[in-house]
Amino acid sequence: MTSSQADALSALNYIYVSLATLWVYDYILCLPDAVTLLADTRWGLSTFLYLACSHLPFVFMLLNMLVVFQPDTPLHLCRSYNIANTYVGIITLTCAECIFMVRAYAVWEQGRWFAGLEIFTIFAYVMPITVSLQQFNSRVSEPCWVPGISGFLDTETSTRIYVAFGLLALAQLQTFLLLLYRAVKTHGGWGINNRLIRGLMKDNLLYCSSGFAFAVGIILTTIFFPVS
Repeated sequence: MTSSQADALSALNYIYVSLATLWVYDYILCLPDAVTLLADTRWGLSTFLYLACSHLPFVFMLLNMLVVFQPDTPLHLCRSYNIANTYVGIITLTCAECIFMVRAYAVWEQGRWFAGLEIFTIFAYVMPITVSLQQFNSRVSEPCWVPGISGFLDTETSTRIYVAFGLLALAQLQTFLLLLYRAVKTHGGWGINNRLIRGLMKDNLLYCSSGFAFAVGIILTTIFFPVS
């Protein structure tokens, strides 16, 4: 490992520790409200989706930290960490998308065509994203080095990460445009009489726009700011 690689790895360690600390702090602050919500609500599919989105990120971050903090781990173990991390991340993302798709379904007043479109979208995007990330993991020669750094990958391998996050950005853009169209069409903008629907609309637009910006940001960062 060169000195520049060591510096990059050290900086990444600080970033992961900071993110983990902030995540745990936020989780502790929100825990009383979460317990109250679970105690008062009727358990169903949405409850389990909420629990998955609340707790799986801990596993996701733990696996990432194991990869970053143990760069000398045997190759097969590093690859196992990355594969497990990929599937945990995909499950978390799918659960979050399902929650906001259900909310978008309510915004569209439970239109059947919208429900069919969203179900098709889940399978059309999640499956190729999973395949692309799995191929990326299988082709990385140093899986315990900084995950996702395109500067140490050949073009074909780097393309897998671009495809995965490009599809994610496209999925977010699709949902964002559908919700934006609904917001503009309904009473000429944000003037929706139903406060619940108006709140769902704003939350979904924020989620979709943030997800789109995140995916595009990762693609642009790995292209223009590779570690060398």
